[in-house]
Amino acid sequence: MKLIRKILTFFCIIFLFIAIVFTIIIYSGKNLLNKENLSNYIKNSNILNMDINVIFNLEESGMTLKEKIYNLGLECNIPDKIVDDILKSDEINLILGDFFNETIYYLIDERTKPELSDDAINKMIELASLSLEDHINIMLTKEELNEYILDYADKLTSIIPDRQVMIGVLPISTINSILNFNIVYLYLIMFILLVLIVLFSWSFYKPIKYLGISMLVSGLIFVILGCMNSFLNELILTQIERLKLLVSPFITILLTIWFKSGVLISFSGVFLILIYVVINRIIINSYETK
Repeated sequence: MKLIRKILTFFCIIFLFIAIVFTIIIYSGKNLLNKENLSNYIKNSNILNMDINVIFNLEESGMTLKEKIYNLGLECNIPDKIVDDILKSDEINLILGDFFNETIYYLIDERTKPELSDDAINKMIELASLSLEDHINIMLTKEELNEYILDYADKLTSIIPDRQVMIGVLPISTINSILNFNIVYLYLIMFILLVLIVLFSWSFYKPIKYLGISMLVSGLIFVILGCMNSFLNELILTQIERLKLLVSPFITILLTIWFKSGVLISFSGVFLILIYVVINRIIINSYETK
């Protein structure tokens, strides 16, 4: 029975390690696609100067995203100087980050075509108003400009092609499963595994050591992966050369998240191991005293 308990404990530790790894992966995937990271991605990838058909996985060559957005602004009667000021501002990364965040969820959740959030629209209205104040020669009222901006925000969805065209060969079901997975289930699984380890090991404090070791090892794995940016970029991008400029910054941001998560998990693991050592020392001393 003692041997069986040790074997069962070993398998529980392996499953605990796997659960921690999956938790980091799912957390990273969800965190990767938040508005802040997408804004950094847009800034780092220089996406405004990319061919719009490369961005949306189309075959023919066309104008850049910046040119498309610029021309769309002119079509909505927004003066060219104001459109220029909007596109030159740092806030354009936040606005597009919001837009692409909605676009990604449009792809994976089959939502209606994305729209700019109220915060992004208000930010664009604010930028346009400041630009209008700087260009006193533009004969346009603020109310008219606001109407043009609202129309502009509404028409931005027209640059996004049909969902099936954009998806192409992407493993959309896998991505969807990761992003929509409820991470609470993994926490519940880890809790159950720890309870089982308590039962199999006949100890209330040894599971602290096993959890600490699992966290330390999994954390170190992600720290190492986070340091392999050049290697992983080269390995992955050889398979998708056409989308190299588009995908490479995403990989870098993901690996950065993995590195930070790995460091945090590793230190947490070390802390738990130290707690176990202290508890174990106290118990040994108490036995020796008796």
